[in-house]
Amino acid sequence: MPKTVDAVSTRLTEKEVEQIEKLVKMGYYLNVSDFVRSSIREKLENVKILYVRDADVSTAKREIMEYIRKVPQAYPSDIAMELGLDMPVVMGAIDELMQEGRVSV
Repeated sequence: MPKTVDAVSTRLTEKEVEQIEKLVKMGYYLNVSDFVRSSIREKLENVKILYVRDADVSTAKREIMEYIRKVPQAYPSDIAMELGLDMPVVMGAIDELMQEGRVSV
């Protein structure tokens, strides 16, 4: 079972509290805590944390070429996200690959 924290504190406006309490009264949530837990879980499911790893330009070039073979029309931002590379490294590698004639726009 995951480790739990007993309490986390936050400030809400009166209107926010009223809206939450209405949802509880309507039966959507068991109580305010249930609403908060559900909201946090929903948010965490929708947020993707990206980890950028260190890679030099030559490594990035090799990985980018492999990626482009699989996905020929990829945007640099997609490449950076999928490969976990820093955007400036991706752009530098793509610039070099274009100068070498290995990729085109």
